[in-house]
Amino acid sequence: MKKAILVAIILSITFLGCQTTKTRAVEGGVIGGVLGAGAGYAIGQTTHHGAEGAGIGAAIGAISGAIIGSQIEKPQSNPITGSSSQISNPNQMSLQQIVELTKQGIDEDVIIDRIRLTNSKFNLTAEDIAYLQKEGVSARVIAQMQK
Repeated sequence: MKKAILVAIILSITFLGCQTTKTRAVEGGVIGGVLGAGAGYAIGQTTHHGAEGAGIGAAIGAISGAIIGSQIEKPQSNPITGSSSQISNPNQMSLQQIVELTKQGIDEDVIIDRIRLTNSKFNLTAEDIAYLQKEGVSARVIAQMQK
């Protein structure tokens, strides 16, 4: 029984570790599984059930690590700081920058040019549009942001 559990653990860790598409979820699963197996084994040894403890620890650690890793991958969109596409474009303007330019009285043509020059892309939600309108951003600028 103990050997079967250890074989299952080793195969699980090997399977997760040999994925060709390395993602944070896979990495988190592998790291969590290994750490969980080690902790489970150490705890299980106190009652002479190290293999069972390692199996339980590996399973819990792999699941927890995969969940945490998958959350790290998801960029968060925030109406104040801008859209999630900022990660792929270091020059990406944020919604807050658009609002600040508007409040400074910068002409809408200048703001639109700046959006184009920085190649800023926005995935505006209804909440984002309402925020921009409330802050006085012109309809032309919002239309440009939606292109």
